[in-house]
Amino acid sequence: MIELSTRASVAASLHDAGSAGVSGEAIAGRLGISRASVNAHVAALRALGYEIASSSRVGYRLVSAPDSCIPEEVGPRLRDPLWVSCTGGEELTSTNDEAKRRARAGAPEGTVVVAARQTAGRGRFDRSWESPAGGAYVSCVLRPPLPPASLGPLPLVAAVGVAHGCAALGLDVRLKWPNDVELEGRKLAGILLEMTAEADRAEWVVLGCGVNVAGVPHERAASIRERLPSVQVADVAAAVLDGIAAMYQRFLAEGFDPLRERYVARLRTRGASVAVRDAAGTLVAEGTVLGVGETGELLLDSGGRTVRVAAGEVTLRA
Repeated sequence: MIELSTRASVAASLHDAGSAGVSGEAIAGRLGISRASVNAHVAALRALGYEIASSSRVGYRLVSAPDSCIPEEVGPRLRDPLWVSCTGGEELTSTNDEAKRRARAGAPEGTVVVAARQTAGRGRFDRSWESPAGGAYVSCVLRPPLPPASLGPLPLVAAVGVAHGCAALGLDVRLKWPNDVELEGRKLAGILLEMTAEADRAEWVVLGCGVNVAGVPHERAASIRERLPSVQVADVAAAVLDGIAAMYQRFLAEGFDPLRERYVARLRTRGASVAVRDAAGTLVAEGTVLGVGETGELLLDSGGRTVRVAAGEVTLRA
């Protein structure tokens, strides 16, 4: 079972009680804390945007909770046993940076960091990633027992996991190599992996994902609320994390091949004519997309010759 902070556990108790309410004494007994501590955590939850009614007859009753990617809301929703803790806050510079700090300090696999907004989010090629309120910004610490050379497919595994989580919510998404998630041809989510490794084994991997849940959609960016108007941001964060956990564990148990089929089935550019460029905009390769290889590389048919591309930015050719 995931380890929740005391504040998140108080919030979970209020959620569980529903309209019936719950006494401060009952919460204190359940969590093994004092009544004064319960009162202090209720005050802190109110400061986070929780509306909590209180009376001598009923005790505390949750009227409404913030629609936000904060640990108090995301942590209790996580179901996969891979996750061991959930931390974060309303605002972080970057969930990946915080997860890396915790990984270096020895945080175990399954540590989750979430935020309602980021002030210095990053994407691939160290590009800035806009992270306003209304998104689900999550990162996790992984410690795969594999050498770095075996981790090439991991960004694609994560993308399949995000798609799996979206499907659990009732949303059909497509993938753009290597690890973008799209809705109707517009970007919905991005994934960033960072790691430290020895020659024969990865020390840790931090996997971060940002999903546009309630942000304003436009011609290049999609929003989940376009299709699921009532979905909660924390539900999206938890579904995405649980999807990533399921696919990551399958990757460790079975390798990439079963997930490669799932990835290619959702690959939006399969059969399309594309160009691949590096971070500087220099053309790396061009051709028709065939699929992806055993290590996650993009396979192109370029003039009858199969070209394998390990990294780059894909755009459709006219």
